[in-house]
Amino acid sequence: MKRSFYYFIPWSVLLFWLLLPSPLYTADSVKIAAIFPVTGQSVVVPSLRPHFSAIRLAVKQLNDAGGLLGHPIELLEFGDQSTALGARQAALEAIEAKVVAVIGATRSSHSLGMAPALQAAGIPMLSPVSTNPEVTLVGNYIFRVCFIDDFQGEVMATFATKELQAKTAVVLTNTSQKFSLGLARLFIEKFKKLGGKILWEGDYLGEAVNFEEQLVKVKELKPDVCFVPGYDADTGFIIKQSRELGIESIFLSGDGLQELYKYAGNAAIGTYCISHWHQENPDSQSRQFLQVYEKAYPSIKIDPIAALSYDAVMLLADAIKRADSIEPRDIRAALAETQEFKGVTGEITFDANRNPVNKSAVIQKFEKDSWEYVKTITE
Repeated sequence: MKRSFYYFIPWSVLLFWLLLPSPLYTADSVKIAAIFPVTGQSVVVPSLRPHFSAIRLAVKQLNDAGGLLGHPIELLEFGDQSTALGARQAALEAIEAKVVAVIGATRSSHSLGMAPALQAAGIPMLSPVSTNPEVTLVGNYIFRVCFIDDFQGEVMATFATKELQAKTAVVLTNTSQKFSLGLARLFIEKFKKLGGKILWEGDYLGEAVNFEEQLVKVKELKPDVCFVPGYDADTGFIIKQSRELGIESIFLSGDGLQELYKYAGNAAIGTYCISHWHQENPDSQSRQFLQVYEKAYPSIKIDPIAALSYDAVMLLADAIKRADSIEPRDIRAALAETQEFKGVTGEITFDANRNPVNKSAVIQKFEKDSWEYVKTITE
């Protein structure tokens, strides 16, 4: 009969051994929350959430390496219902669960919904992809790992004038979205500063699907480029309808496009947009992350939010190690002192408002049925 290994160990020795602390972990876990859309219009494919997958991957890698300061990481996942109110409720639940930090949210409106609660509770928050400058101005516990709207608006204007040789532009803004309003303003200011001429500033509301009135004027003006800083549905419908009207202008957009083809079809071909990361980025660290992610999640398509979410976890871990503490106030202080952290999406050094300075941006172009890498820009 095969006997257990423990059969040969005296009980007194076994009891002493079992009571010894683990060489890797102490008893208490470090609780980290992830707050992202699980239901609602912000979810592109509800069953495939690459941001959650990337965070799980980062947590697993950290736990496999011994956790943080001898503690295992416990990841708590919350859905924000794709609303600012839902994000606030998720943040309150995370606070009640005694997390030491929160990763989230995606849309700036959601982050603005949850940030005040986390600031009041003294819990550090790192948004992977909320670009509105107002997010981190909520307070000194609020950080982000992405560039801000000011940066991407200027980058697209510079790209239009210097790379595409555009002299004239039309800007179509969704006046229901702070995201769209902010990008439009910065693009216009920079484009003019670089010698370009804005022929017309058009606008539309919320969930509009018919843009004939605006596009008839665009056709008459014949701008070199048309900047549409919206999300997939509105931007996609605008591009599709413009091509049906025979408009030949080059379309540009911000970082709000993930599923453009779903709404624009082949009309999306030739559109440029800015992004935070692209899987064809030649950077060695980026390539290594892509390889590990695809091996871990072969059926879940990766996207820039996944790369940013992964960076957020690793940056948080780096801060905890530098702080040598799992107290939220100490973690916040270490995060604020971050200098030249090398992430998958670029280098991170925080300014006084807890925004990354000189963060890389990727220009990509839609070809056939996917976004193709064009170049990386750092200003």
